Amino acid sequence: MTEVVGLGYLGLNATDLDAWRSYGTGVLGLQDVSAAEQSDDQTVLLRADERGWRFAIHRADVGGAAYVGWEVANKQALDALGRRLAAAGVAIVEDSECAAARQVEGLLRCTDADGHRLEFFYGARIPKRPFVSPRGIRFVTGDLGLGHVFFFVTDLAAAKKFYLDMLGFRLSDTIEFHGRKVHFLHVNARHHSLAFVENNTFAPALGHFMLEVTDIDDVGRTLDEVDARGVPLTETLGRHTNDLAISFFMKNPSGSEVEYGYDGRLVDDATWRVSSYDETSLWGHHRG
Repeated sequence: MTEVVGLGYLGLNATDLDAWRSYGTGVLGLQDVSAAEQSDDQTVLLRADERGWRFAIHRADVGGAAYVGWEVANKQALDALGRRLAAAGVAIVEDSECAAARQVEGLLRCTDADGHRLEFFYGARIPKRPFVSPRGIRFVTGDLGLGHVFFFVTDLAAAKKFYLDMLGFRLSDTIEFHGRKVHFLHVNARHHSLAFVENNTFAPALGHFMLEVTDIDDVGRTLDEVDARGVPLTETLGRHTNDLAISFFMKNPSGSEVEYGYDGRLVDDATWRVSSYDETSLWGHHRG
């Protein structure tokens, strides 16, 4: 079992913060809390629930993933994870300055097999003021964490060793896709919080992150907003074979994609059996 209990937050780089501010609020339905959190003019902070923030968008010369925040329950869990990673030869850093910047009680950081920065933390800040989506959206978070992230990796075996063997993430299932096997991993009841596939054409890179909403109509309304604003749609509405989520995919201002969906499958480790699928979708999800 892993100490990690959920995907906590995501940091992204972007060349145009104003574009992200408009996209994050007007399309995704996230709340811009940059001013309330006293963010500098180089960072946009976006809120999705009771947490102080879930997305941090940093001004940079090139877009892409900046870091992934994985949550653990408490200091004891963080210390145990740190000892286990150190024993496996992973270089870890206890970073109090970064913890203060992320508004958490404690934080360790390291890099994965592809050099992506990972931050393990506990004690996220929950402000008194309520989350208010500018589009009236409610997101599925809580014990399930913040959606999921999907990465293109350069070495599948190395990625599996790091996330499954060292970190203790659990395999949900796999999908054989264009001759490559996509692996889906869970850390809580959400079907997957992390997925990756070996693809040297794109790797190492964030392919997409997923936001799950509580109402299928919000998926449809967001799809209308995407059309009205001319946001590039990368996959049409469809339903996945393995997690059964109804979703569509679109570009974001950092250059990766966002999956926007509803009704993702839950995993019960006591009864779950790993499967291997031969298609990603039951219907839809046609590439644009």
